[in-house]
Order: sequence, then structure tokens, then C-alpha cells
Amino acid sequence: MTHTGIPLERCLDAASEDVDPISNGLAAGAHSMNAQHQSIQDRSALFAGERCLKIQGVPLLAYCRPGDLKKPLVLFLTGGGILARIAYGHPQGEASDFLDYWLDKRGWGLVTATYPGDHPVFATPKPDLGLEEWASALAGLVTETVGEGGKRPIIACGWSMGGKLVFALTRALRLRGQALECFVSFCATPPFPRIDGGLTPSESLLSNGLWNLSSGKRDGSTRDERWLEELLAIAGLEGRSIIEPEAFRNLYRTNAPPGLWGPELDPYFKGEQPQDLSRALREARVFSGDDYPICAAIVPVDPRDYRHALADEAVWGGITVKGLLHTVMPKLAASQLPTHDWVRLRACVLDAPRRLTRHLPGGHFFFLGACGARATVAHLIELRDEVQRLEAFFGTLNCTGSSS
Repeated sequence: MTHTGIPLERCLDAASEDVDPISNGLAAGAHSMNAQHQSIQDRSALFAGERCLKIQGVPLLAYCRPGDLKKPLVLFLTGGGILARIAYGHPQGEASDFLDYWLDKRGWGLVTATYPGDHPVFATPKPDLGLEEWASALAGLVTETVGEGGKRPIIACGWSMGGKLVFALTRALRLRGQALECFVSFCATPPFPRIDGGLTPSESLLSNGLWNLSSGKRDGSTRDERWLEELLAIAGLEGRSIIEPEAFRNLYRTNAPPGLWGPELDPYFKGEQPQDLSRALREARVFSGDDYPICAAIVPVDPRDYRHALADEAVWGGITVKGLLHTVMPKLAASQLPTHDWVRLRACVLDAPRRLTRHLPGGHFFFLGACGARATVAHLIELRDEVQRLEAFFGTLNCTGSSS
């Protein structure tokens, strides 16, 4: 891989003195003593293409490869507990195992950023960071990449918790004069409150105020255990290891600002005060139809990630349909369309969730490994074509309606 470690210089003052709880994460037997005690200085080195920035007061670890300016720019939204490096890799890895390599092959650009957690690339975390503020910072990064007043197709790919940003990001880009062409879910979770919230919060916070991603359990396993299982499964599919467990722990793992989880009816974290739900919903833009983009999904098929495997087509397809009802249908005056056009419109909208979904082998990390990353990018290109066909179809109806 072409990445090289670069000493940390700039907007980060010093390594955080907080104890790193991640060292207790991925099964101890999988790590050598040297890996467990890798120095803070080594872990704080930047990779080629990375920059430490501060946008609107928000520190972030940014990566930008513009690509062909006539082709789409992918904004990768990383999930909870894992640096955005998951999209472009690490110095000891194979470049072809990551999305950035295959996007570059197609001329597409990539911009992404990691939120300020407790990984040593950040001097201090920002535990009070919320969805609206983070979305605004990311929109600023996109604007810097394309230039003020610059126009370029922007496709957001939200992985896991990255889906919580979908509506707030759409609005933040719009306020900067940029348009999100579409959102693509990679096992993403939208910012709707859970329907299975209970009286006992399932997650906990660290003393520094960050979400302790190592603490929660689901289906009897911790996240670190599930992530290790995912890495092993991808290694099985690819025939070799993609990210060694110690590299994953040292170079990829972090803890996250809890506000990036978004609105909940009941406290999600132990000791957390109840949210101002109305404010949280408004900041996440949960019920703002103006901010519902066309959404596609690349969905894993393995039962390890059964929630996304079973639900993502319906969840993200439903958001697309709701967005169309709010933003497109009023312009078409659907109730006044000729019967032929109405039949075509109905068939198109009902079929949209299926057409905007692709499936791949694997679980939550389906986009890792040369086979997975290459197939994911191929599906991204197909899905963008589907989005353009959908928009072109509505354009023909609009012309028909305006001339009748």
C-alpha cells in the first residue's frame, strides 16, 4: 500500500492522557504484548493523505482524494467506534482491500473524516459533538474539496451509525449550496428512535464523556468480539487476513461522541439525562421531508448481520418513497396525470426500493477485502445509474404534465 506514517504536527496539541479502554477490547489472546503496548506516538502518526483539521470548531481527521472532477465524489460516513480509515486502509495493508483503491480505478473521488474521539490522533475528544454540528463540519469539508460554488455529483455512503447523519447532512450541504445526489446505506441505521427501547440503558459512557463502544452486548457478544468475528469472516472469504486484529485495535478503533447516536425516546446510556426529544428530532431532521434524499442500499446477506440483511431494503426504500411524496409528487400533480402516466408512475415508485438495492456476501464489513471492495464500488456505479434513471423518469412526467 502507498500509505506512509507521518509524524503528527499541528492542530492536535498532545496525546490524550486518558486511559485507552480499547486495549481491553479484541480478545487478548489474539494480540502480542508488543502490539498491546504500541506507543501513543506510533498510533498518533498520520497516514499519507490524512490531515488534522478544525472546521467550525470541530476537530476532525480528514482524508481527501479528489479524483476526476467530472465524476462523483463519494463522502464516506464512518460508523460508531471505527475510524474512517476503514474506507482507505492502513500502511501495512493492501490498497486493493479498501474502497478507495477501486473508487480511484473508476475515477471517482473520496472524501471522509473521523469524528474527534479518543484515538491518539486527537489531542482531546469532543464528547459533546452532536449530529447537526458534525453534519455541518462534514459539509464544510465537502465544500472545501469541490470549491466554493463548485458543482459536482456528491454521493454519501453511510456505514452503520453513519446513517444517523443522512437528513442533517442533506440539509447542511443544501445550506452550503451543494446537493446530495443520493445516499447509499452500507448496513446503515437512520436517526429514528428505536422501537425496542427499555427502562435499562444498554450502553455506558467513559469518564471522558465518550460512548464506551467496548461495553455493550448484543446477542451475547460485545462489539469487539463481533468485529473480530467479521474480520475473520472476511479473511475466510478472501483467503487471507485483511486487517490483523492488533492493527485494527491500534489504528482503527476509537470511542465516539454519544450525541452522534441521535434521538431516542428513552436514555440510551447509563447515567444519561433524558433527551430534549423535540430538539433532538429537529437537529437530526427526522421529520423534515425537504431533507429526505433518494436512498439506495448495499445489503449483506449473512445472518451475522440479520437486522440489516432483512430490513435495509424496506427501511431505506421507505425513506426514498416518503421523500418522493414530499418533494416530487406535488410538482407532478399526480392526481391529474393521464391514466397512462399514472400507471407508469405507480409502477416506478413501487419498484424503486428493489431497483435501488444490491446484495453482497458478508456481514457488517462486506465492503472490505479485494473482492468485497471491488464489488461494492461496482454496485455503487450501478446504483447511481438507477438514481439517474429515476430522476430522468420524473423529468419526463413533469414535461408531460406541464404541456397538458
